[in-house]
Amino acid sequence: MYETLLNLEKKFFEIKYISDKNWLNDTLHNDFLECGKSGTLFSKKEVMEELLLCLKDRDIEIFNFVCELIGENCWLVHYVTETEDELFFRTSIWVYENQLQMRFHQATKLSFNVELVKC
Repeated sequence: MYETLLNLEKKFFEIKYISDKNWLNDTLHNDFLECGKSGTLFSKKEVMEELLLCLKDRDIEIFNFVCELIGENCWLVHYVTETEDELFFRTSIWVYENQLQMRFHQATKLSFNVELVKC
């Protein structure tokens, strides 16, 4: 499941996927919620609208990816991203009902440096 979820997380940084309304709708759970780096909560609809405005790949790299089963058909992933010399700790919860879907995501700016291990 590690590779599957890592690849799904990476797709959220690629224009090929985030410009595809059907892909976003299928991949984000209907009850999806995001706590953005600003501390603002966003619904599935709001996140989809924002991602659909992107015009190119998002220049974000994933490091220190961890995936763990936390319940039946439920996984917690967390990782660090680097963009514009800033580090963010990201956490997602993925569930499998009829397919894998992201149920929750949060990005928090790190105020300290961490050792980065590329995935």
